[in-house]
Amino acid sequence: MAIRKRRTTARRKAAAPARRRRTTAKAAPRRRRSTRSKGLLSEMIKPAQVQGAAKTLLSGAVGGLGAGLLNKVLPASTSVEMRAAYTLGAGFVTSTVFKLPNVGAGMAAVAVKELLNAKGLLAEDSVNYASDLDSLPMVLNEGEALYLQEGGMYLAEDMDYSYDVGYYPAGFGGM
Repeated sequence: MAIRKRRTTARRKAAAPARRRRTTAKAAPRRRRSTRSKGLLSEMIKPAQVQGAAKTLLSGAVGGLGAGLLNKVLPASTSVEMRAAYTLGAGFVTSTVFKLPNVGAGMAAVAVKELLNAKGLLAEDSVNYASDLDSLPMVLNEGEALYLQEGGMYLAEDMDYSYDVGYYPAGFGGM
């Protein structure tokens, strides 16, 4: 018997024709941001922080202005301690009732400063610093006497002052 050759079947066509792929337009390449490092200050401080700090600072200044106006309204016969107490109370009311804590803090700061001034704890006006020529040393340079001021005041060493003290007419201990 002869071997039969297998029949090969032809490939069947699909019922629907094959779709062609359309070439879609490619999106434009995205631009890359430069990765240059920013300065140190721009990394530490953000614009929102600056804006918040400015609002806080200005509201505290408004509180200080309100405290100053309150002190103008209070009668002159009121003691400084009572004015400070009224200003502290106004700052408390402003921060709680009106819900403006920074304005109240500004008012309280003015009140505390006035109270400390009244008690003498910040009394810098009565302190005499070494700005007068009298408190400077007599001789600035041991070898040669220097004048402290060219115009009118010279060292006491140049003037004929007597250093006689009490029972010792020849100065300090000369007998």
